[in-house]
Amino acid sequence: MGGHGLRGGRIGRCLDLAAAAPLMLGDFASAQPQSAPPVLPIPPAAQPVPPPPPPPVEIPALSATDVQLALKVLRAADLQGLQPKDYVAEDLPETGALSAAQQTALTDGLVRYAHDVRVGRMDAEQFPELWQVRPAAYDPAPELAKALAENRLQAWLDSLPPRYSGYHGLRRGLARYREIAAAGGWNPVPTGEKLELGSTGPRVAALRARLAVEDPTVAAVGTTFDKPLQEAVQRAQRRHGLRPDGVVGPGTLGHLNQPVGQRILQIIANMERWRWLPSAMPATRVQVNTGAAIVTLFRDDKPVMSMKAVSGKKGDETPMLVSNIHSVVINPPWNVPSRIANEELWPKERADPGYLARNNYRVIPVEGGQPRLQQASGDSSALGRFKFDFDNPFAVYLHDTPSKGGFDLYARQASHGCVRGEKPRAL
Repeated sequence: MGGHGLRGGRIGRCLDLAAAAPLMLGDFASAQPQSAPPVLPIPPAAQPVPPPPPPPVEIPALSATDVQLALKVLRAADLQGLQPKDYVAEDLPETGALSAAQQTALTDGLVRYAHDVRVGRMDAEQFPELWQVRPAAYDPAPELAKALAENRLQAWLDSLPPRYSGYHGLRRGLARYREIAAAGGWNPVPTGEKLELGSTGPRVAALRARLAVEDPTVAAVGTTFDKPLQEAVQRAQRRHGLRPDGVVGPGTLGHLNQPVGQRILQIIANMERWRWLPSAMPATRVQVNTGAAIVTLFRDDKPVMSMKAVSGKKGDETPMLVSNIHSVVINPPWNVPSRIANEELWPKERADPGYLARNNYRVIPVEGGQPRLQQASGDSSALGRFKFDFDNPFAVYLHDTPSKGGFDLYARQASHGCVRGEKPRAL
């Protein structure tokens, strides 16, 4: 799995790993015969001829019924977090009687909408580097032509948005928060001392009014911070991904005081991220939600095991990628990345000579370069007893850890980018 916003609808970044056999590669060109044949000149290779472009797709004309349906869907594009004006002009008649130019414009709008609602609006070069799961190229024109020819435009349009429950939860949330915005949103709670059980005063009244906008079980009137209000604060903290301690300090207040418009934009951004995912996940997979810091094993597309995880901290976020687990290393040594060595371990050795040796690090000379560090396998190794290896350009992996206390934290984004699993032996 990236994604910030309401925790219940947050996508986070998902690291999807489908178990697969290893890929065998070899330098077969280096094998030499017993006696080398004479060297002959190699003629220049013929330049490959690119295949001709596919013929343009002929999209049938829209019937009057198709026009009305298309107008209805495109004008409701905001329900999918999109802008209707990007797909349809406001002055098209509802009757379905369109000129040739209007027919073309409406058809083009359908193609753009289909593309955007299925795979998103971002160009490939705009994706963040850490987000390696990117949608495949998609041309809706052939599907649109087929749907029109078979008189099933409605079914085709309904099939376009992501089918994930997380996406549809965000779509419902978008409608709800737009209703809240239309009703005036909420007023911020004034800053000041922390509010907790037993607090009284006008700031408690403001807190009640603020929470009641999103939580109808909260009594909107009152100046006392009682037990029901504490429970309402805890519910709000869980929604925002905060530790549910029931105390309104600066962190909780900052989340509560974000305007409703910002929440709407966060929901729309996360709906877009869902469109970047594959249309279907592998049925058997290890799925890591780095926003929630949870590892889940799926078999036949059903979760059969779940465990806490520790994922990348701010500045060292775990990348979003899909790969294949090709091996599990038992008792792995840790080859320390140069950045961690330079920024953390070498300074510790200089400040406390012998630190590296006491923690089972050895210095490996590198000819013409800076020596590297390797920590021996064992109970104190940063990788613990198990490492799940998979190909990726970021040198991250899923592994065990001797630091079990990290799993007791509520916010478990604390690693350098790798994912630590709570129960790797069971996995």
